[in-house]
Amino acid sequence: MKKIYTLVTIIAASFAANAQANLVPNGDLEIWTTTTEPANFSPSPYTENVTQESSIKHGGAFSAKHTAQSSTTKIQTEVTGIVAGEEYTISYWYLDNDPNARTRMWSFWLKDGSNPGTYATIAANESEFRDPAYSTDSPNWVQKTFTLTAPVETVAFRFEARTYGEGSGGGFIYFDDFSIIKTSSASIKENNIEGLNIFPNPANDVLNITSNSTADKNVQLFDLTGKKVLDVTTVSKVNVSTLKAGIYVAKINEAGKTAARKVIIK
Repeated sequence: MKKIYTLVTIIAASFAANAQANLVPNGDLEIWTTTTEPANFSPSPYTENVTQESSIKHGGAFSAKHTAQSSTTKIQTEVTGIVAGEEYTISYWYLDNDPNARTRMWSFWLKDGSNPGTYATIAANESEFRDPAYSTDSPNWVQKTFTLTAPVETVAFRFEARTYGEGSGGGFIYFDDFSIIKTSSASIKENNIEGLNIFPNPANDVLNITSNSTADKNVQLFDLTGKKVLDVTTVSKVNVSTLKAGIYVAKINEAGKTAARKVIIK
C-alpha cells in the first residue's frame, strides 16, 4: 500500500467557504457526557482512567487527562465512513511531560467482521499505527500524523492511544485534537501559479511566498482539522509567528489562479 508523505491539495473546491469536515466525532474533546466520559468515545474498558482537563490542553476548552496504571489503559474511538482506496490524513496531539507515564499509538484500519455490526482489524500500516517506540518526556505538545490510503475492505478506523505506567507509576498523559480528514477526493483543482515557491519550509516566524508575478497573493492557512487559522493578502511575506507548531495547508490565490501546498511551522 502506498504511503503518502506530502499533504498537497487537502482543501476541497468549496473550502474557501466551508472548512473540510473532521470525521472523528468530538475529536477535539470539547463534549463530555460526564467528567470521565468524552462523548462519542468507546466505553470502558476501551476508554478508561480518563478525566476532563481544562488547564492543560492543545486547543479549545478541554483535553483528556489519562492516568497511567500498572497495566495498559486506552482512549479509543471507532470512526465510520472510511472508504477503501481514499486517502486520509490521520492526526492527534499528546503531551508527555511526566517520568511516570509514557504513551504510543495503537490503531487499526477496520473491515466488516464475520457477524453483522462487528469489525475485524486489517494488518496494514503497522509501523505507523502501532509504533514500537514509546513517547519521551517533553514540555511541548507532540503531533502524531500520517497521510495514508485506506486498504481494500476498509470501512472504519479504530483510533486508539495507549498510556503505560513508568517508574513509580501514577503519571499522566494528555490527549487532544483527534482528526481524520479525507484528502484524495476533495482536492483543489490547481491553475498553475507559475514559479510558485514557498520558503523556508519548515518556517519559524516568516513564510516567503513568491512566484513569477509581483501581483498580490491571498494566502489562507488551514490546520489539519480544517480550521482556517490565517487569511492575509501579501506580495511575498506572511507572518506565522503566532501559529502553533504543526502541519498546515496553504491555499494561495493569485490573479485568478489557485494552488495548495503543505507548510510546516516549527
